[in-house]
Amino acid sequence: MAEPPRPLCPVLVGPTATGKTALVLKLARRLPIEVVSLDSRQVYRGLRLGTAQPSAAERAACPHHLIDFLEPEKRYSAQRFRADFVRLFGEIRARGAAPLLVGGAGMYLKAVSTGFFRLPEDAERLETIRGELAPLDDDAVRSRLAEADPDSARRIPAGDVYRNRRALEILALSGRTMSELAAEQRPDPALGLDFPVIRVDRPREALRARIAGRTDAMLAAGWLDEVAALREAHADTTPGLATLGYIQLVRHLRGELDLAAARDEIVLRTAQYAKRQRTWFRAVPTVGGGEPGDPAVSDLLARLVADALAARPPSSP
Repeated sequence: MAEPPRPLCPVLVGPTATGKTALVLKLARRLPIEVVSLDSRQVYRGLRLGTAQPSAAERAACPHHLIDFLEPEKRYSAQRFRADFVRLFGEIRARGAAPLLVGGAGMYLKAVSTGFFRLPEDAERLETIRGELAPLDDDAVRSRLAEADPDSARRIPAGDVYRNRRALEILALSGRTMSELAAEQRPDPALGLDFPVIRVDRPREALRARIAGRTDAMLAAGWLDEVAALREAHADTTPGLATLGYIQLVRHLRGELDLAAARDEIVLRTAQYAKRQRTWFRAVPTVGGGEPGDPAVSDLLARLVADALAARPPSSP
C-alpha cells in the first residue's frame, strides 16, 4: 500500500506590493484556504492602512490570521510566530481548510521551515544584553558587528536593523557567531511539514510604480489620520510605530518633514525594502514562480493546495 502524501503547507512569497493578496483571493473562490500571514508589521493593531492589512471584505472572502492583533508597544518574534503557526495549522486543518503561508518576512518563513539556533535559555541575560545594545544607533551596531562577526556583517544588509542587532545578541549570549551556529544547524521544520515555496515578483520599475501608487492610495485613504490617532494612544518610540512609512509620517507630524518629502522617502525606502526581500528570496529554493498574473503560477498554487488538502495532517507538534 502506498504511503499517504507527506503533510505540507504551501508558501507564497514575494516583495511587498507585488500582488500576492489578489492572487490569494482569486484562489479562495476555488478552494478552501486560510492565510497565515508572513508579515512582521501587519501583526500590529491599528496599523491598518500603512501595513496594507487585508480589508474587512478581503478577510471575509478569505480568512487571514496573525493580522491586527498585537498592541504597538509589544514585540513579536520569529519564535512566537512559529508557535502561533503550529497552533493555527491544527485549527485550520480541523475546519477542513488548507493553511497557506503568504507574505514577505523571510525570517518568519525560516522559523517554520528550518527552525532556530540552539541558544542558552537565559532570559535575564538576554534582557541585559538588549539593554546594553539599546543606546547604540544603527551605525554603531553595524560597526560593532563588523568587528566582532565580519561574516554576518557582510551577509546582513545594513538596513536590516533587526537582524544586525540579533546577530550581536546571539554573539553575546552564546559566545559564538551567527555564522558558526548556522553552519551546524540542522533543519527542524514545524510539525515535520514540507513547505513548498512559490515566489512571485514583477519587473523592478513596474514594482516601483506599484509602490508609488499604493503609497498615494494609502495617503488618500487617511493614512496620516491613522498615524495621528496612533500617536495619541502610543509613544512615537513604540515598536509598532518604528515601521517603514509610519516613521516618516511621524516625522511629518512633528514638523521635521513636509508631506511631499515624507511621501517620496516612503516610496524610496519601500523600494529598497523590496530589493532586500527579492535578494533574500532568491536564495530560497522554490517549486516555481513568476508574475502573479501568470496562469501557470495560479495553477501551481492550486495544485499545491489540493495536495495539502489530500494529505493527512500531523497529529501533534
